[in-house]
Amino acid sequence: MLLLGAVLMASSFAPFDFFPGAMLGLVPLFLIEDEISKNKRCRKWSVFGYAYLFFAAFNFFTIWWVKNASWIGVIASVVVNSFFFALLTSLYSSVKNRLSFKAGLIAFPAFFLGWEYIEFQDWDLSWPWLTLGHVFGNWPKLIQWFSYSGVLGGSLWLLIINIYAFLIIKSWRENEEQFLRFKKTLQLALIIFLPLITSLIQYYRYEDEGFEQDVVVLQPNMNPYTDYFMNSMGGEYLSLSSIEHVKKFTKMADKVMDENVNWLLMHETALPKTETNYGIHYSPSIQILKNWRKAKYPNTSILTGLAYREYKTDDILMKNTVLPATYKRTYDGRYYEYFNSSVLINGEHDTLPQYHKSRLVIGVERIPAYFVYFQRYLTDFESDPMADTYNPNNAIQSEREIFYGLNDSSAVAPVICYESVFGEYLTDYIIKGANFIGIITNDSWWGDTPGYQQHWSFARLRAIETRRSVARSANTGISGFINQRGDILQKSVYLTPDCLRQKIKCNHNLTFYVKYGDVIGKIGLGLTIMILLNLIVKKLTHREANTKI
Repeated sequence: MLLLGAVLMASSFAPFDFFPGAMLGLVPLFLIEDEISKNKRCRKWSVFGYAYLFFAAFNFFTIWWVKNASWIGVIASVVVNSFFFALLTSLYSSVKNRLSFKAGLIAFPAFFLGWEYIEFQDWDLSWPWLTLGHVFGNWPKLIQWFSYSGVLGGSLWLLIINIYAFLIIKSWRENEEQFLRFKKTLQLALIIFLPLITSLIQYYRYEDEGFEQDVVVLQPNMNPYTDYFMNSMGGEYLSLSSIEHVKKFTKMADKVMDENVNWLLMHETALPKTETNYGIHYSPSIQILKNWRKAKYPNTSILTGLAYREYKTDDILMKNTVLPATYKRTYDGRYYEYFNSSVLINGEHDTLPQYHKSRLVIGVERIPAYFVYFQRYLTDFESDPMADTYNPNNAIQSEREIFYGLNDSSAVAPVICYESVFGEYLTDYIIKGANFIGIITNDSWWGDTPGYQQHWSFARLRAIETRRSVARSANTGISGFINQRGDILQKSVYLTPDCLRQKIKCNHNLTFYVKYGDVIGKIGLGLTIMILLNLIVKKLTHREANTKI
C-alpha cells in the first residue's frame, strides 16, 4: 500500500500528469501512521522508517533520470531529501499523540509547507524540484490562482485533499455515524471544486496584457558531452571549429529571422568556448554574432548562454586569508571562478553585460563548502603542482539582473536552467522591471527521459505566477513559447533541430505573488515553529510532572 502511494505521487508529475495521484498519494502514509500510533512501542522509529521508505520511493520513481547527468544528484535527493520528509512525518505523529489529533492535522501541512519553503532557499541541500504544487505544470486551467498563492498554494490544496480523504477512510474503518461521513465527503467536494471553478473563471476572463515583441528561440540539437551537432535520431555530424559552430547557429536562425525580430534567444552555454574576463571582448564567437546582427538584423537583441572564467588577480587573493569554496586552481597555480553565464549582444551595450546563474544543481554545480575545504587541507599543492581536488562549485551573483532591448522597449529576465524551478526567486527579476521571461537551458544531459518534460512544465507555472510570457531556448528541447495564462503557444519536438518565432506580450503589471512571494510557505514555517515550541513545552511539563511523582 505504501509503494502504491509513492507510485501515485510520482504519476502526478510529467509526463504522466495524473494529478489525482497527488490528491490520494499521501493517504496510505496517513493510514499506516494511524495504525502504528495505536502501539506505543517503537512508534517513533516505525513511523520514521515507513515514511522514509515512502518518500525514498517517491523521489526515486520521479527523478531517477538525474542519473544520466550525475548519480550524486539522485543519491542526494533519495537519501537526504527523504530523510527530512520522514522526520517531519515523525514530528506530525508526535504532535498528534502528545497534543491532539486535530493539532496533528494542522501540524502536517504546516511542517510540509514550511519545509518546502526552506527547500526554495539558497543552501547546500536545496532541492525544490518535487514541490507538490509542481504537479499542476501541465494543468494551467486549474491553477490560475497561482498568481496569488504561488506553487505552494497548490501544495496546500493537495495536502488538505489528502487529509480529508484519509479522514473519510478512517471514519469508515471506525464506523462513524453516516451523517459525519457525509459531512466530510461534502467538505472534500467543496475543497476540490471551489478552487477549480475559481480558476476556470480566472482563466477565461484573463487576456494577455502589454505590448508585443517578436521573439525567436533557437534549438540547435547538440550532444552536451561532445558539442557535436546531431540529427533527430541522435546521430552526430562531423566536428566543427568554434567559428563554424557559431555560423551554424546563424544559418539556422536566418530561416525565420528578418529585420522585425526584437529578440533572439540561444541556449545555456551555447557559445563553443569558455570565455574569460581577459578575452571576452575579443571573443571570435561573440564577434561573429555582433557582425551578423549588425549586417542583417540591427533591431535584434541577442541573449545567449556561455561558460565564463573569471581569473583572480594577486590583489584579490591577498585579501582572502581563506579562499572561498568557489575558487578553483589551474595547474600553473592561478585561481579563477567558473560561472554558468549569459550575455546580451545588441550593439548598444558593447560592455557585454552578463548575468550569472545563481541557483545551482546540487552535486553537479554545487557541493557543501566544507567538502572543498577538507580536500584543500589534505592537498599539498607546493610539493605537487599537478594535485587536484573535486570542486564542482560554480560562482554566483548576489542580485538578479535584467537585460534591456533596444531603446529600453522591453526587458527580459535571463533565467538560466535550474533557476526556473524557483518561483519566489524569479519574482526578483520581475520587481526589477522584467516584462517577459527568457529561459535558456540545456536539458540534454538527461536524455529522452521525463526530466526535460518536467522542467518544461515548471515554466508554465512561472508564467502564471508572474503573468509574464515565457520564451524558452533549450539545446535539444523543449523550446517554445508560453503565454501569461500558462498556455503553450508553440513548442518544439525533442531532439529535433529547430528555430521558432512568436509574437509575445510584455506585461508591466505585478501580481500579488510577485509583490509578496511565498506567503503560504512563510505562514507554514511560522506555524511549524509555534507547534514545535508547544510540543517541547508539553514534553518538558510532562517530564517534570513525572519527576515529582
